[in-house]
Amino acid sequence: MPYLLSPLIKINSPGMWSEGPAYEKQRIYSIEAGKMPPVNYDRHIIGAHSLTHLETPAHTIRDGRKLGDYLKQDLGRFFGITYVLKIPGNWYEDKGNGVYHWVVSKEEIIDGLKRLRLKDIPNKLLITTESYPQNQEGYHDPNYVLTLSQEAADLLISNPEFHLYGTSWKSSDYNPGKPERPIHNTIFKSALILENLCLLEVPEGEYFMTVFPLLLEDASESPVTPVLFTREELWGAIS
Repeated sequence: MPYLLSPLIKINSPGMWSEGPAYEKQRIYSIEAGKMPPVNYDRHIIGAHSLTHLETPAHTIRDGRKLGDYLKQDLGRFFGITYVLKIPGNWYEDKGNGVYHWVVSKEEIIDGLKRLRLKDIPNKLLITTESYPQNQEGYHDPNYVLTLSQEAADLLISNPEFHLYGTSWKSSDYNPGKPERPIHNTIFKSALILENLCLLEVPEGEYFMTVFPLLLEDASESPVTPVLFTREELWGAIS
């Protein structure tokens, strides 16, 4: 079966960024005897950054490109061969106050590429750890921070064709109390970013991914439901 990389989005699930619920539903019409129109129809209010989502440079760069630009000109970023890299070990450093942090090194990525039998950085790469705690909503526990080192981020964009990076954690930077977002801004030089991916049950390896966002005007981000297919599944679907 294909892998869905986002969990069920529950009504009134808590947001991760103090923005209130991540998802709310408001009834507009309901099917009731004698009332028109005879339909169930709801308004959906979402906080994309507390869900599985895709980000564009406009998220952290004042005049960065927005979602519509990519959807008009660069659809290849949203589907194609994708690699999942799962870093072994348990290197979450205790930062105090119940927070643990793993900074992915350049060397860990290089070792992962060797396991994947890749000579170069692929165009699409999703990175997580071999194991991580989950919260009640099914996401990577926000208290177990996973980010790239600056050297690791620089390595990824050393491939001029690199155009999609994904992480299981809720963000690509951990800089509490500071305005800088160095890893976001480095990755955005070349790639779009996927965050809050559900990768715990996905084996390391090669897949075909589809990850189309909503066609939202003037947006820097969109919720997504990425789907990974193995070569066998994809071949079986088209043969």
